[in-house]
Amino acid sequence: MKLFMDESGNGNTSQPLIVGAVELGTNADDTEKQIQNLYKRLCARSNLVGLPGFEEFRKKGFHSSTDPLEVSSQFLELMRNIFFRTYMVTTNRTRVPGGTESERIEFMYVKLLSDLLIRHRDQPELLCYIEQSEGMGSIISRLSDSASRRAYKTIGKVAPLPQLKIAMVAKSDYMSTAIIDYSMAAVSRWLQAGNTTSPKDWPYRAFREIEPSISVLYSFEQGRISSRKDALH
Repeated sequence: MKLFMDESGNGNTSQPLIVGAVELGTNADDTEKQIQNLYKRLCARSNLVGLPGFEEFRKKGFHSSTDPLEVSSQFLELMRNIFFRTYMVTTNRTRVPGGTESERIEFMYVKLLSDLLIRHRDQPELLCYIEQSEGMGSIISRLSDSASRRAYKTIGKVAPLPQLKIAMVAKSDYMSTAIIDYSMAAVSRWLQAGNTTSPKDWPYRAFREIEPSISVLYSFEQGRISSRKDALH
């Protein structure tokens, strides 16, 4: 089982802090190939040269905050036509332990990974790819043991759990990480808009686009916000 993970809002207190994972199931390799092919086609489009963010896209791949509309619209269309599930935890930084952003992010990664270990306890292993980011290098070596200990503590008994293997990767090597990046961006904008449910509000409409893929969206302050069992619409 492959998981691709990333965080959003790191160091920006005006935004919610989010840690998320995307699960692609048995189609992971095919999905990665589709994304890589889309990237190559878009990079070859001469009419996009000079657009803000396009050179950054060519260098690093898809990123929701900098991709020009001509790129992001194509990626969102691809997302509509592939299978994936997302898992996200979020906080406004008031009920997550840690005196620094790095400590809060580590706690959230451990929480989410431990829940995923329990959810996928019938699997022999979880392969988790985390996008390279500042500060993650010092955290990643601790995540596997910390998440496993928390999972065992949660279930309260000795039980088989998947072997958790974690690697830090560049987005250009595993472009599937862009799926969780785009999903977290939509969630972040919606949360900043006050969890609006008005179809007139663009953040809600963008959230509705990705909500069917959300297995769990959990806030440390509000509890479960959305899930496959309790969708907002």
